[in-house]
Amino acid sequence: MAPLATAFADTVRRHTTAASALVVLAAAWWWQLAALDGSGELVWLAVTAFSVLTGFAALGWLRPARVGITAPQAMMLLGTLGMLGGLAIDTHRLGLVTIAWMCQAQAPDFFTLLRLHLEWMPAMHLGMVVGGLGALIWLRRTRPGCRRQFCARFVQNLACSTWMMVGMVAGVMLYYRIAAWVGTSGGVPEMLGGMIGGMVWGMVVSVMLYRAFLGLVPLRTSQK
Repeated sequence: MAPLATAFADTVRRHTTAASALVVLAAAWWWQLAALDGSGELVWLAVTAFSVLTGFAALGWLRPARVGITAPQAMMLLGTLGMLGGLAIDTHRLGLVTIAWMCQAQAPDFFTLLRLHLEWMPAMHLGMVVGGLGALIWLRRTRPGCRRQFCARFVQNLACSTWMMVGMVAGVMLYYRIAAWVGTSGGVPEMLGGMIGGMVWGMVVSVMLYRAFLGLVPLRTSQK
């Protein structure tokens, strides 16, 4: 068993992008399958798979995994688990159906939906931030060289979490727009898929901005 476990661990280390994407997608599907209301909603599992897998492919292109897991992947893994753990607490108070209905009612207005997201699901957002901070601690312990890099900085971690929150709200709005376009009412699977898919793409935007910033720093230095 030990050689098999070692071989499996080595395979995961070589393919952290795929492994991270599958874990996040599995977590999303777990919640979506539990909330399905008829076979017609199965399509949202496919839409969620597309958004999550393409988002992780973009992260893998922007931040290739050279030595084990990357900072964005670690944040997505622990952030997603923290988010869903917090959502489980929030749903005891309101229920997923009620939350989905309120999100659908406010979806046309991004800032209103963002504010109500924070009001209705505080534990979900707190769990996502705590998960992101957990990734920071994990990276500092497993990759000592990361201490000198931007991936282990507290402010950058919070910036990534902020973009993940923005992505969640934008994802819900997009999924509900798609639902309206195909003639269905936005429900729980759409909301869950939009939040998790939006989180991934929020991280993509954060990494893109970070890389753009890194590209500007040498330019400014050379101009001086």
